[in-house]
Amino acid sequence: MRRNTNAFSSVKSLTLFLNIGLVGLLLLGCSTPRVYYDDTKVALIRKDATTEGDLMDWFGPATSRTLAPDGSKILTWNFAPTKDPKAPSSGHLEVRLNPEGKVSSYSASGLK
Repeated sequence: MRRNTNAFSSVKSLTLFLNIGLVGLLLLGCSTPRVYYDDTKVALIRKDATTEGDLMDWFGPATSRTLAPDGSKILTWNFAPTKDPKAPSSGHLEVRLNPEGKVSSYSASGLK
């Protein structure tokens, strides 16, 4: 009985390629900077002035995004705990943007 070495070699190469890709993705996830809850940044938010771009600069990508039928958006951030004893250990921020892309309301909470 003769084995098909080409098929075996292809599967072996594919497995190696997938493993290298998986390790690369894991390392990329580890290198993404974490954004922590920060009351000083939340204090910068202004109704009818702060834009979605400002929020992304200050807090990074939102954890969730919801589009309402009227064209407004709700962006939510859930912040991970930090080792900094002066900073809240975690936090939550929810921002509603009007159809023009500016803040219409927001709520924030940080927990020790």
